Amino acid sequence: MDTLSQDFRYALRMLFKKPGFTAIAVMTLAVGIGANTAIFSVVDAVLLRSLPYPDADRLVMLWSTMQAQGVPTSGSAMPDYREWRDQSQSFEGLGGFYYGDFNLSGANREPARVQGAYITANLFPVLGIAPALGRGFSSEEEQFGRHHVALLSNGLWQRRYGADPQIIGRTVTLGGDSYTVVGVMPKGMAFFDNQPDVELWTPIAFAPGDNYDTRNNHFVNLVGRLKPGVALQQAQSEVSAIADRMAEQEKGNEGLGALLVPVRDQLTGDVRLAVLVLLGAVAFVLLVACVNVANLLLARAAGREKELAIRSSLGATRGRLIRQLMLESLPLGLLGGGAGLLLAVWGMEALVSMLPASVPRYNAITIDARVLVFTLGVSLLTTLIFGLLPAFQIARVDVQNALNESGRSGTASRRQGRLRDMLVAVEMALALVLLIGAGLMIQSFMKLRQVDTGFSAQNILTMRIPLPDSKYPVPQALNSPTPTGLNFYDQLIERVKALPDVQSAAVSTMLPLGAGSGWGKFFSVEGRPAPPSIEQVPLVRFALISSDYLRTMGIALREGRAFTEQDTEKSQPVALINETVAKRFFSDEDPVGKTIWMGPPESLLPPEAQTPENRFIRRTVVGVVADVKGSSLEQSGRAEVYVPYHQYRREGWTNGLMLAVRSSNGSEKLLNGIREQVTALDADQPITNVATMEERFSKSLAQARFSMLLLGLFAGVALLLAGVGIYGVMSYVVTQRTHEVGIRMALGAQASDVLRLVVGQGMKVAFIGIGIGLIAAVALTRVMRTLLFGVSTTDPLTFTIIALLLAAVALGACFIPARRATKVDPMVALRYE
Repeated sequence: MDTLSQDFRYALRMLFKKPGFTAIAVMTLAVGIGANTAIFSVVDAVLLRSLPYPDADRLVMLWSTMQAQGVPTSGSAMPDYREWRDQSQSFEGLGGFYYGDFNLSGANREPARVQGAYITANLFPVLGIAPALGRGFSSEEEQFGRHHVALLSNGLWQRRYGADPQIIGRTVTLGGDSYTVVGVMPKGMAFFDNQPDVELWTPIAFAPGDNYDTRNNHFVNLVGRLKPGVALQQAQSEVSAIADRMAEQEKGNEGLGALLVPVRDQLTGDVRLAVLVLLGAVAFVLLVACVNVANLLLARAAGREKELAIRSSLGATRGRLIRQLMLESLPLGLLGGGAGLLLAVWGMEALVSMLPASVPRYNAITIDARVLVFTLGVSLLTTLIFGLLPAFQIARVDVQNALNESGRSGTASRRQGRLRDMLVAVEMALALVLLIGAGLMIQSFMKLRQVDTGFSAQNILTMRIPLPDSKYPVPQALNSPTPTGLNFYDQLIERVKALPDVQSAAVSTMLPLGAGSGWGKFFSVEGRPAPPSIEQVPLVRFALISSDYLRTMGIALREGRAFTEQDTEKSQPVALINETVAKRFFSDEDPVGKTIWMGPPESLLPPEAQTPENRFIRRTVVGVVADVKGSSLEQSGRAEVYVPYHQYRREGWTNGLMLAVRSSNGSEKLLNGIREQVTALDADQPITNVATMEERFSKSLAQARFSMLLLGLFAGVALLLAGVGIYGVMSYVVTQRTHEVGIRMALGAQASDVLRLVVGQGMKVAFIGIGIGLIAAVALTRVMRTLLFGVSTTDPLTFTIIALLLAAVALGACFIPARRATKVDPMVALRYE
């Protein structure tokens, strides 16, 4: 123990003796360790840490599938949910929910739009969550008429009601109806998918005969808890068998299937690969940093051969020498880890702010004990990586040669030279792989930005103005009096058009890039043969729009005409189709003038639905419009049908209408003007989900931008470290070969010969590293396939440009020491030796 303590004190003295060397080594390691710590904190929160529910590994999502209609997964219908719940023996419980938002008013406060969810009474027990105050829902409160109860989030309770402990039993106004508060959920609780914005819950309940409570409407998300000991595959077989029975026995369930997905996989599926790629990238950065420090240690230790030889001649074993050298590396690793941790803490806020909204559990990202243990482990591991190889190499010193007086030149052995060259080649290869990955991501991002979205995003302000059904009921028949909701939107559009600088305004149930709430419907063309079964009837995306929608959004009309103000509930029902529908269903004929309807062929309908007034009313196609990007920029064209919002009365669509306003100036003043007009029409009506279309476009790029920026940053750091590494090695080589250079120049060598000699030696190593890196990149970039858009994982242009870039950096790093070598005075070099 005494010798160990003695060796450690000596190691510390050696570090303080060379403060410049120590600072460079520590900062190099700090960059690699800090980046790994920051990214690991993301990986830990998103992928590794347990979900905040008891026995979370037993939680699964149950999705309906309709493969024949091209729907791999969807929500479930309420009748299907009840059958799975009642017939399955694999679940402790099966609950359901769907998102919704509420107009919250009363309590002498301004009306607010609150994000919430409708849930089954057993959902929170399935998740293992209990209210912190009050109680949860009872099964009786799922009955329509008894469903006017609500649970509040802790945040909403604190913010709006001042954490009043007497809130239980008080009433709140949601959409014009009174609801009784029965409970407050725990502080910091996020909904099952970690949605921190969900702040209010009410029971799922439908009136008798409500169309939402039928097998044709798949919108409820189901969450189940498996019984202890029940395997996922066993439960999958059971729910699939139940789905098969429902498909055979229940009208409207033809082709129904079931799919179970663990909740963790469901939450992380879209971001898992991107996060793991970033973790791999920072691991490469750390390896590059370790290689750099290893070369620094080799260079420093080469001048200590005589010291180590003396130790060996005095009886020090090779193991003792290796221990001494490793102890000298340990403080570097620990200091690098500490500095890296500080860098990670400093950069954590910036990292979290860059995360796209699609990253689940981002609010759980923090530097906690698990991350600290990881940082300590990485610090010790890096000590082994950068310290062990040089230690073994240097401990093999030739005692006789090192003690020979003629060997005082300090010229490194060929063995050490080969090791340094190997490390530089590895460094170059690692940097090349990172640079190629970053280059592919940059190309992918640029191609995403250049995608034709099908609309013009400039100067469009959008918002949601959902009207509560209780206050603005929607009649079910077109010949009913004009609903008050339509009057509200008609008046609002006219008022907004009169505002200064407004060019046009429109409402729609669905906007491009995932805004709004369009829904899928069966699609049939009159005169076409009916498919043999309803599961083979195609589905299209369905949206309601006002007459100025195309002009407001800048969507091109390809054929026919757009809607006009004359397309009302009293005129001929009409529709617009997009180019995808035209190509898919009317490839050999002109679609304008054809008759379609939103539903299956009448021969597949039950007799009671085969009437002229049925909800699948016939419509005449009056125009074809350009395809627009739906939920994402990567998504290819999807089939969409547009209908005038005056010609539709079903499914409570007023709860999802978006307002879009095109103007000629900024949006802040315009937003205030719109708020005033909404308040003038209804003082209790809030607006929500406010954003410009440019902001929505930027949001759709968030995940690609995040991956590109971080991967590019790490690749840049690796490039810098690789350049510094090869520069350091070549500088050391020039210093050690000063005598040789002097002899060559004394014998007549020109400066260009010396320059060629030194640069050639360095570039030989660089090209070996580049060759290895190209081979590795071909293999490793394949894992990025799903992260790329419009670019191959082996794109020749990217590989060529990045290889040339790295070669240019290596050339610059070699040229500076080589240039210095050409200025050696032969007489001085020979006299010195």
